[in-house]
Amino acid sequence: MSMYAPPGAAVPGGRRRRGNTSLPKQPERSLVSALPGALSITALCTALAEPAWLRVHGGTCPRQELGVADVLGYIDPKLLDDYCVNSQTILLLRVIAAFCFLGILCSLTAFLLDVFGPKHPALKITRRYAFAHILTVLQCATVIGFCYWASELILSLQQQHKMHHGSLVYVTFAISFYLVAGAGGASILATAANLLRHYPTEEEEQALELLSEMEDSSETFPADYDIANQFQPPPAYTP
Repeated sequence: MSMYAPPGAAVPGGRRRRGNTSLPKQPERSLVSALPGALSITALCTALAEPAWLRVHGGTCPRQELGVADVLGYIDPKLLDDYCVNSQTILLLRVIAAFCFLGILCSLTAFLLDVFGPKHPALKITRRYAFAHILTVLQCATVIGFCYWASELILSLQQQHKMHHGSLVYVTFAISFYLVAGAGGASILATAANLLRHYPTEEEEQALELLSEMEDSSETFPADYDIANQFQPPPAYTP
């Protein structure tokens, strides 16, 4: 008489034997995509804190570096009097700051989704298809485009007000611009990590949840316990 009990099968006493399952558990959280998300948040926050977005050379503006910090809140009148910026440039720099804040918010949302791996269907779809990371990439691309526009406006203003008649006037990008570009690149990596990752199908998820519930509700046996010892062989047949 064979006393073999397959994994997960019921044994006398109402207990189940724990066994290996064919479907591996795959948690929804993903640290692979969470790391680029954290780098994106750090880069955007640093870009806002840094005062250097654009560098001005050859104009009458005494400031060599301009950034969004110069136009948030109180605006120094000397920036307008010295022809460093005009009203349109101020508006563009404020728009850049607004898109940076939106990028930080989107990147933070994506980071939290990657770390905690929520089970809600809407949040699960948002994380699997990397919608928040894609929005972060779009925000960074928008910031880069507005930075280029602002540099052209500042360059035009400086050319109209040169320090000397033959001065060479040019405007270059500073550290904050490259930080935003790096944040966009990190978000692209996070997007690829989420989209290329293999996720279990709906049937596999249901099977995993069922097996997990069965294992949690069953009692485990000691490592040296043998189920066959619980049974005695039947007595020999006697006429």
